[in-house]
Amino acid sequence: MAFVQRRKGPDVVGLFGLLQPLADGSKLILKEPISPSSANFSLFRMAPVATFMLSLVARAVVPFDYGMVLSDPNIGLLYLFAISSLGVYGIIIAGRSSN
Repeated sequence: MAFVQRRKGPDVVGLFGLLQPLADGSKLILKEPISPSSANFSLFRMAPVATFMLSLVARAVVPFDYGMVLSDPNIGLLYLFAISSLGVYGIIIAGRSSN
């Protein structure tokens, strides 16, 4: 896809593409923010942050290696379902705050 768009692909940026997330993050931060004029600004900006943080918190039960996990694997599936269901609230808050 990068060849069709005449740009460098993620495997070319940095060592094995490790700098691609930094490039994407800096591009996202430096872009001009667009928000509806009648939006509740604080909720509209907080909704993606909440969704992203919940997706990061859900990774706490994913094992790194055999026997290496941050939490108890017996309750991990229940935890994963609970946290992933809370991620929907970020989308609902974003829609509600934009009127």
